[in-house]
Amino acid sequence: MLFRTISTACLMLSLSAIGTACDDKTPEAKADTKGKAEEKKAEEKKAEAKVEEAKVEAKVEDAKVDAKAEDAKAEDAKAEDAKAEDAKAEDAKAVEAKVEEKKAEEKKAEDKKPAADPKKPAEEPKADPGPSADGKGLYDKKCKNCHNGNGDGKTKIGAENDIEDWTVAGWKTKWTQQKIEDIVRDGKSGSKMKPFKDKLTADEIVAVSKYARSLGK
Repeated sequence: MLFRTISTACLMLSLSAIGTACDDKTPEAKADTKGKAEEKKAEEKKAEAKVEEAKVEAKVEDAKVDAKAEDAKAEDAKAEDAKAEDAKAEDAKAVEAKVEEKKAEEKKAEDKKPAADPKKPAEEPKADPGPSADGKGLYDKKCKNCHNGNGDGKTKIGAENDIEDWTVAGWKTKWTQQKIEDIVRDGKSGSKMKPFKDKLTADEIVAVSKYARSLGK
């Protein structure tokens, strides 16, 4: 019994000494632990700052990509506009070429006519009876929805397709009767104007063209 009591006492003394040794850290050791904790926090802040910096850089790159895409769209739009202008110019050239060709053919026909006999009295030129078809009626049915009743083109379809205003002064000078007949017959490339050669007779094309031109200035 005495031996057990002594052993127990010795064990308790040993445990007490160990506990005291663990609790008694030196100030240097405590300072070192605190310094390491502060250093770890600083490293964590640096890592967070790098992550934020990477996010900002990614946003800048995305903005650059978006700007390049917008520039590409603008260039495509310019190219399309240029193509449309080229197509209009080609159409105008084709129409003018047809007019010149017809003039040349008419001149050839005139040159082939026999010279008038000076002994015969000159025949009085016959008045042009004009087309027998109803030009106004045809215009109201086929043209009015786009060109408006007075030819100014101020309709919904006219606004959507930038249809020319015939009531502007000088329009007739630019648009000859023959030119209008050609467009009514064959349509106009690059526009909504479709050919009517399969829908109207030659007389009806002349009639509606004359009426349309009469609305202009």
